Amino acid sequence: MTGWCVLGVSHGLARFPPRPLLYMTLANASRILPVEPHRLTFVLAHADAGTDPAALAARIAAATGLRARSSADFRADTVRWYLINSEDVGDIGAMLILAMTMGFGVTGVMLYMFSYENQRQYAVLKAIGAPPRTLVGMVLVQAGACALVGTGIGLGLCSIAGWVVQAMGFPFRMLWYTPLIGVLGVLLVCGLAAAISIRPVVKLQPAVVFAGR
Repeated sequence: MTGWCVLGVSHGLARFPPRPLLYMTLANASRILPVEPHRLTFVLAHADAGTDPAALAARIAAATGLRARSSADFRADTVRWYLINSEDVGDIGAMLILAMTMGFGVTGVMLYMFSYENQRQYAVLKAIGAPPRTLVGMVLVQAGACALVGTGIGLGLCSIAGWVVQAMGFPFRMLWYTPLIGVLGVLLVCGLAAAISIRPVVKLQPAVVFAGR
C-alpha cells in the first residue's frame, strides 16, 4: 500500500454545491487548518497493482478499527448521505409532490371533460351493444397515451437539463431508479384521472343522453 495523502476540507455545515476539496500532506493540513479535535475528514490510500480494493479496505478496518471503504463504496456512501441529509433533496421531493398534485388536478379535469363532452359517442356505442369493458378500455387507452407522451417529454427534458447543468460545471447525476419513480408517478396520476372518468362512462344511460338532445 503506497501513496498516502490527506484530504483537507473547509469545515462547517454541509451545503450544495459542496465546497472545494484540497489534497495535501498531513504536515500542510496541520499548518493550514485551525486547531480542532478532528482535522482529518478521510485518508486516501492507493492500492498496489493486483490488490483487491475491497479486501484492502477490510484489512485496514480490521487493523485500525476505523471505517475503510473502496472507491465504489465511498461514492455510494456519498450519494446516500446527500439523499438522507441534504435539504435540497427534501425540497425537490416537495416540488415533485406539488407537481404531481397539480398534474392530477389538470389531467383529471381535462380527461373528465373529454369524456363528458363525448357522452353521445359513448352512448351510441353502448346503444349498439358495446360492453362496458370496451368503453373502459377506450378511456384507459386515452389515459395510457397521455402517460406515455408525458413520460417521454419529462425524461427528455430531464436529460437535456442534466446535460446543460453538467456543461455549466455543476454536479448532476441521475440514479438508475429515478426514471422508474417518474414513470410510477405518471402512471399514478393518469390512473387516478382515468378512474374519475370511467365512472360516468360506465353509468351512462343512452336513453337519458338522447332525451337531452
